[in-house]
Amino acid sequence: MTDAAARNASPRAEGSIPSEPLPRRFGKYTLIRRMAAGGMAVLYLALHRSFAGIERLLVIKRILPEYGRDQGYIEMLLKEARIAMTFAHPNIVTVFDVGQVDGEYFIAMEHIHGEDLRAVVRAMKPKGVTEFPLEHALAIGAGVAAGLAYAHEKKDLQGHALGVVHRDISPQNIVVTFTGDVKVVDFGIAKARLSTPDPEAEHRTGSVRPARVEGDTTSGSVRRPSDAGDGSDQGKVKGKIPYMSPEQARGDDLDHRSDIFSLGIMLFELCTGRRLFRGTSDADTLAMITAGQYPRAAEVNPRIGPELDAVITRALAPDREERYQSARELHADLEAVARNERIPMSTVALGEWMKMLFAEQLVEHEAELADVQRAIGELPPEDPSPPTASVVPVAPPPPPTQRAPWVALSGVLAALLAGGAWAVWRSGRDNADARASAESRTGTLTVRSTPEGAHIFLDDAPTSFRTPHVFEGLGTGPSARYRVRITAEGYEPFTDEALLASAHTSRTIEATLVRARAAGFAVLEVTTTPPGARVLVDGREAQGTTPLTVPELAPSVEHTVVVRSPDHRDETFTFTGTAGRVETRAITLQERPLAPGEAWLELTTEPTTARVHVGDRDYSTGSPYRIRVMAQAHSIPVTVMAPGFDGVTRAVRLTAGGTVNLRAVRLAPAGRAEPAPHTPTPRPPTPAPDGPPGHLRVGANPWCNVTVDGHPYGQTPVASITLNPGSHRVVCASPDAPTRTRSVTLSAGQSLTVVFGAQ
Repeated sequence: MTDAAARNASPRAEGSIPSEPLPRRFGKYTLIRRMAAGGMAVLYLALHRSFAGIERLLVIKRILPEYGRDQGYIEMLLKEARIAMTFAHPNIVTVFDVGQVDGEYFIAMEHIHGEDLRAVVRAMKPKGVTEFPLEHALAIGAGVAAGLAYAHEKKDLQGHALGVVHRDISPQNIVVTFTGDVKVVDFGIAKARLSTPDPEAEHRTGSVRPARVEGDTTSGSVRRPSDAGDGSDQGKVKGKIPYMSPEQARGDDLDHRSDIFSLGIMLFELCTGRRLFRGTSDADTLAMITAGQYPRAAEVNPRIGPELDAVITRALAPDREERYQSARELHADLEAVARNERIPMSTVALGEWMKMLFAEQLVEHEAELADVQRAIGELPPEDPSPPTASVVPVAPPPPPTQRAPWVALSGVLAALLAGGAWAVWRSGRDNADARASAESRTGTLTVRSTPEGAHIFLDDAPTSFRTPHVFEGLGTGPSARYRVRITAEGYEPFTDEALLASAHTSRTIEATLVRARAAGFAVLEVTTTPPGARVLVDGREAQGTTPLTVPELAPSVEHTVVVRSPDHRDETFTFTGTAGRVETRAITLQERPLAPGEAWLELTTEPTTARVHVGDRDYSTGSPYRIRVMAQAHSIPVTVMAPGFDGVTRAVRLTAGGTVNLRAVRLAPAGRAEPAPHTPTPRPPTPAPDGPPGHLRVGANPWCNVTVDGHPYGQTPVASITLNPGSHRVVCASPDAPTRTRSVTLSAGQSLTVVFGAQ
């Protein structure tokens, strides 16, 4: 959770909650200050200090007393916690703990030093930023897709999919930190199989009920006629109306593909700067969503390349069967767009951009941290036996015949593994003294590994923690022996035990993980005709393109392999390998027919190793080339380049459904005239650099695609190109102006700016 919540808090909600002296103790936490208040809960910035003296800032969501007495609401709260506490992913906010202190329920979650996406967009105008940088839009989209892929694919201990659907993917629930990380927050209305499904949901029709307004964002739900008025969310579809999928807007039953559509809306809006669904009323907005007639992103912003436009269009397919079938697939395609169109996605650059937008708020935050430190210093000493927050069941568990065993087990384990300690399962006031006594007999177990970031299993049960981690509050005694297993992809599992024989015992397990032997893996080699395809194994993209070797595959396990090329149909097959064996699959790719608005561009090059740059994409599979291109109303530049040769740029006009053949494009060695046909073109030796490199910045009006010495560097403005000292040839090619060329000479360590004007 972020400090942005405090600025967006409802004044009415704040005024309805009495003030209280802060800071103050709250179980094992210290409440520092109130961040925000809503109708059902209050958010606090809090501090947790472990037995080892380690301090951590977090956010406490304290449920108001009147709702703490509502069994239905508390069951919903615990359902939210059971879902969120099983997650351990860098793109999802972490929930540490859930419990009860003095009769008040709470959730403890990660404090995120950043701002939500809505606040980011608002901060651009005062800073004079008129367009959301495309590289940052892709980085945010890829981060959200990665987090959703993890949540959608989450399984319980028996390997059954939980079927998590967030249902409220919108700018308010996407947070960007000042270090460039992207977090999905608030799974509070998430749907999962931890809750009881509605067997009749898919047979109902829906109608719209009035929505409520939170700030400047409309939110509401679509209620089916048979919905009960008991406050449960069964049969209701919740979320922000402008970011609903068509099936969500109709009130249909949802699956994970609804979240993909919502992410598609955000990608469209970030890349175009225009709201996709904004009607004159809620009903009008819902009608726009369900109509299924949406503009393409490239129609709104012509600078969006055809590959990115295709990704956004597929994410926004009104029919979910035609949409991306997994967030992992969408994540892979976003990364491919950045790679193929040379868009420099970077968490470092995103973090620096955030610091620029929120420079004033960061100064205020530093002052607030100083106030927090002063407030902590003024607190009285901690009680040596503070009251312990414990997870309390709101009702006895139903008999085994009423609930699947995996549901009960996942709920119990999620509660027992909460936060940085094992919570003790207690119910009733009569156990308070026994609980305090038990706490005084606990011990601590520290688990570390080299390399860090390995998964931790405790007593053969998976936890949400990765190394290094400290387990606090573990029971002690002569038989208190804990079995720890540490696993990491590509390494042999490590197992050890620790005995916490007496109260306050502290033990440490150190693991040096060993690379798994190659003989223990299966290996798959994939070749394709034509080459250059990407390979996804079980939803994960392998590094590189075909011909490609995929090492370290689990043997005797059926793997699903997808071979993907932008100009061909996907080819899918299953592979079950044998340990120590290398197996080969040769795939002949089938050309994908032209889509509406597409055309073919054919050409051969000399040398045959030359690369071709069309629009925003770079092709390097080698001559001859057959390239799928979006037809434009104007000519588009086609640049052919190779190291040691002068690049050639030609303007080409393409007609949808047609084919243009440029025939042979021959490059001349750098500094020479174009050779006669079939004349060998020897490549001159590259001179050794003399001194430190220099840096070149390139701007243009109108914009253009920049190549330097035949290497493409994308669209202007280009912030920094690192070059060896000496002479360089800069080419500026644009569909809206003649191709412009300039020779520059860089001295060692020099920074030079070149600006191309209209000719």
